[in-house]
Amino acid sequence: MSDVSDLSYYSEQVNSLKIKLLDEYLLPGKCLDIGCGNGLYGEKISGKCSELLQIDVLDRRSAEAKQYQFLSMDAAKLDLPTKSFDNVVAFDIMEHLDDDIAFCQQVQHLCRESGRFILSVPNKEDNQPRIMGLTHMHHVDKTHRREYSKEGLQSLLEDNGFNILKIQPQFNRGILNAGRALAKRNIIANLAAKSLYLQTLFYLGVGIFENRCIADWFCVAEANF
Repeated sequence: MSDVSDLSYYSEQVNSLKIKLLDEYLLPGKCLDIGCGNGLYGEKISGKCSELLQIDVLDRRSAEAKQYQFLSMDAAKLDLPTKSFDNVVAFDIMEHLDDDIAFCQQVQHLCRESGRFILSVPNKEDNQPRIMGLTHMHHVDKTHRREYSKEGLQSLLEDNGFNILKIQPQFNRGILNAGRALAKRNIIANLAAKSLYLQTLFYLGVGIFENRCIADWFCVAEANF
């Protein structure tokens, strides 16, 4: 069995945009939460779905999440009955897997007709930040196999049996958060990141789409049989 130190980091805080996504797109019925970490989305999922199964390599869930059904399972080998879930949730999982195509195919097989696949992945594009000597911090995460552009994520899902219902960016918002998320850990880089964030706010304010402060892509897809 894997040691905890070998596993990727999981957030200890609930992401409000992910909660909103779950609230809007979860279907009634059964849900599989892949790579659940400390199980922090279990409460929202269980409030929308009649049955919840959380899986991860090790059970690292909080005491509050222990009430939900759990199986120790590798996301790369989903040994579960086909067409058994109305929803599959995989937040911050796919970038850690060696074979994202096989993963999407497995998820599609697990989904019932028109089942929902709700996921998040890190943004690949950082051409502009790189000019300033910056990068998204997830680019230095050694457990990542890849990151994704919006177009690449859409193609991956559509090529493996899903229709896209929604893809939305999560921006690194806030002066302090932008500095932490985009910058190397020094004062000059922090100031440059804050400047970049302010530029992004201006462009968004006048209706110009900006990719430079996008941290992740949040996506909802529907199984297509």
